[in-house]
Amino acid sequence: MNNFAKQLNLALRQMYDKICSCEDGLLSPVAIDRGIHLLKNLSYPQTLIKDLPPGSGDVAFPCANPLPRIISLAPKTILDLGCGTALDALFCVSSLPELQRLKGLDASSKLLAKGEELLRHFPAEAEKITLLQVDLNHLSGYRIEASELILMNGSFNLIYDKVKFFTELAPLLATGGTLLIYDFILTEALPPGFSNEVDNWLWNIGGALNSAEFKKIVTDAGLALVEINEIERIDPVARCEIIISHEKRGN
Repeated sequence: MNNFAKQLNLALRQMYDKICSCEDGLLSPVAIDRGIHLLKNLSYPQTLIKDLPPGSGDVAFPCANPLPRIISLAPKTILDLGCGTALDALFCVSSLPELQRLKGLDASSKLLAKGEELLRHFPAEAEKITLLQVDLNHLSGYRIEASELILMNGSFNLIYDKVKFFTELAPLLATGGTLLIYDFILTEALPPGFSNEVDNWLWNIGGALNSAEFKKIVTDAGLALVEINEIERIDPVARCEIIISHEKRGN
């Protein structure tokens, strides 16, 4: 891991620690949606939001609402990479009665502790959920079983070495399975030097790829880019739903 990657990892840990300890929320001085307000604006079901205990959604900052797509795919097993406080994990289990297992991975012990606290309010759902502290930059260092669906909701662009990441990720996606990524795709080139600033990565922009770069990395890892659905465009990026498959042999 080079010096920039180490600086990025340190900055991410410090940011997540501050998110968990800042009473009013890390982004309170910034005029952007966050927390329960963001969940509502992204059309997360009100039936799920209303059951959350007070304060449990304060640090929610998803890139998009993955539930409609996940429900349509109806996976039996899910791997949530960058699960944070386990809100998506809880919502998935609540929305998929046939789901057998969901494993959530995150590098932040403090976010995971909040997730464990949340799940104590939902003992039936928690029986299907396992939360683990894992550095997503080094997936090969852990024993993780393959899943039918892998979810990354706002965590992909924080990965520094995306080629290495996809190489290690591919075996974790079951044959015939789907990888769902919700993050920013570049619509035009970033200014010179923009990606050399760690702070620009923390907003999920500095580490963004364009669609051609994304497709090459996916294909080189032996996976197939099915489609990129643009949700919202704010040049030089677009917030997107990215669907990737692990095709069966012979397809």
